[in-house]
Amino acid sequence: MQTTDSRRLLPAFLAALSILLLATVSTAVETNAQASEVYVSDVVYPVTLDVDLRDLPRAHTWQPGDPIEVVPEGTVFDFGVEADLSWEDPVRQTASEGLAFSGRLLTNFQGIPFGGGTPPDVVGDVGFNHYIGAVNASRFAIWDKIGQVLVGPTTLNTLWTANGGTAGSPCLDGDGDPIVQYDELANRWLLSEFDTTGNTFCIYISRTADPVAGGWFVYAFSAPRFPDYPQYGVWPDAYYVSSFEAPDLGIYAFDRAKMLVGAPATFQRFTIPALSGTSPRETRILPADHDGAVAPVFGQPNVFARTVDNTQDNSNPNDRIELWEYHVDWTTPANSTFTNVQTLTPAPFTLLPCSPGIRDCVPQPGTTNLIDALFNRAMRRLAWRKFDDGERMVVTQTVDAGGSIAGKRWWELRNSGALTEGAGWSIFQEGTYAPNSVERFMGSVAMNANGDIALGYTASDATSVLPAIRVTARRSGDPAGQMTMDELTIRGGVGVQTTSQRWGDYSSMNVDPANGKTFWYTNEIIQANGLWLTWIGAFRIDPLFIDGFESGDTTAWTASVP
Repeated sequence: MQTTDSRRLLPAFLAALSILLLATVSTAVETNAQASEVYVSDVVYPVTLDVDLRDLPRAHTWQPGDPIEVVPEGTVFDFGVEADLSWEDPVRQTASEGLAFSGRLLTNFQGIPFGGGTPPDVVGDVGFNHYIGAVNASRFAIWDKIGQVLVGPTTLNTLWTANGGTAGSPCLDGDGDPIVQYDELANRWLLSEFDTTGNTFCIYISRTADPVAGGWFVYAFSAPRFPDYPQYGVWPDAYYVSSFEAPDLGIYAFDRAKMLVGAPATFQRFTIPALSGTSPRETRILPADHDGAVAPVFGQPNVFARTVDNTQDNSNPNDRIELWEYHVDWTTPANSTFTNVQTLTPAPFTLLPCSPGIRDCVPQPGTTNLIDALFNRAMRRLAWRKFDDGERMVVTQTVDAGGSIAGKRWWELRNSGALTEGAGWSIFQEGTYAPNSVERFMGSVAMNANGDIALGYTASDATSVLPAIRVTARRSGDPAGQMTMDELTIRGGVGVQTTSQRWGDYSSMNVDPANGKTFWYTNEIIQANGLWLTWIGAFRIDPLFIDGFESGDTTAWTASVP
C-alpha cells in the first residue's frame, strides 16, 4: 500500500526495534539496484540412473505413532501485524459470479497422501504424457494424464541409491522444499529438493521425455549459504533459481545445456538484500518460468520479479514490482550480471494482518487455530509466455482485500517493445479476487496459449468453508482485472488443521503442453483425521457458442454454453 506507516498499528516495541535497526538496514538496501559480484561454483559431476522407476520401493506408509517431521521456514519474528479496518483494496473484484462462463473438470484425482512431513509444500507439473507431483519428506509420484499411478509414491533419495549413487551424499536424505518443473523446450523433467547438509541443491534431470523408464541424471550442488525456499524458472540458457538466504536473496543460474546431457556442470550466483522494514517478514523474488512452444530469443536474459509492500523497505516505503534481469555468460562468468532494470507501480496493496503471531492469519470452521497465508511474497510461478504481440507474465500474491479478508491479487505484465534491457514492461491489468467474505490464499496463476488466465488457491472461512481447493479464470477478451469464470471447486474441504499454523510454501498452476489450453492445478486439503492430502485437477474454460458456433469474442455477444 502506498500510504504512510501510520496506517499500520504495530506494537510499540516493533516500532522501537525498527528505529534501532534502521541505520544498518538502510546501508544494505542502498545497493538494491545492483547485485553482489558473481560467485561460480565448483564443477559437479552427476550420477547417471538407469533404473525403471516402477522397480523402486514405495515410500513407507505413515502410521499413527510414526514421527512427524516439521520442515522449517526461515527465521522470522513471531509477532503479528494489527489490522487497518479502514483499508479497502482499490482493485478488489466484488462480483461473486462470472459472465456466463463455467469451468469443466476434465481430470480430478488424489495426489500424495500424508507421509510424515509437514507442511507438504505441494508442487507438480504436467507434460505431454505424465503428471509428476511432489511433497515434503522427499516424496514424489508419477501419474498418467487420467490419474493412474505409474510410480510411487517413492522418495527422491532412492534415485541416488538405486544405481549405486555416491556414498555419503547429502541427497541420500533430502530435507524438503520439493520442486517439479517440466522443461517444454527440451521435453524433459526437473525435480529438486534441498538438503541442509552442505547447503545442498539436489537436482534430478530426466534423460529422456519418459520420466518413468528413460533414466535420470542426478546432481548435488553445494551453495555458499543455505538456499531456503528455492523457486525455479526454465529458460533456454539456464535453470534460474531464487532462494531465501537471510538477510539476502540468492539468485542462481544452473548450466542447463550441460545438465541436459549429463555433463559436469556449475552454477553462478548473485545475492541482493531481502529488504527490511516495519513488516516482520522480508521479501522474496521469482524467476520467469517459460511456458509454451515459442522460446525466448537466444541470449535474452531471464526476468525476475519482486513485489514489495511499503512496510517491507524502510529506505523506499512504496508499493512496487521490481523487475531484474539475469544475463549469464558461461564462458566468461565475470561478464554475468543481475540488475534491477525496471520498477512498476501497481494499484496500492497491503499485506494481510495476522495476530497474535505472523502465522495466525486465516480462520477455519470449528477451531481457533489460524492458518499461515504467506502474505509477504509473490507466489510460484512467475509464468512467462511469448505471443505474436510480445511477452506476457502473470503472478499472484495474497493481500488484504479489505476487512482483513485474504484475497488473491494478480497481475498481468506485458512487454511489446524491442528486446532492450528494461524496455517495454508494463502492468497490462491487475485485480484482487475476493468476491465475498471467504478467505483465499496459497495461490498460483498461469496463462494459456489463448491468453486465458487461471488462478488457483485454498479457500476457507470461520463458519462454513472447510479449507478447499478452488479455481477461477478469465478469457483473454474479458473485462480487465476481472476473473469471469464461476468459481470451481477442485476438491472440497473435509477437515481442519489444528496441530500447526503452517499450510505450506506453495501450490502450482500449470498449462498442458499437449494443447496449450488445459489448466492443471494441485494443492492440499485436510482429511477428517487431521492429516493433509494432496489433490490434482485438470480443467478448461468452456467455450462460448453463438447460434451453434464457437465464438472467440467473449465480450461482443450474449453467449451460452449448450
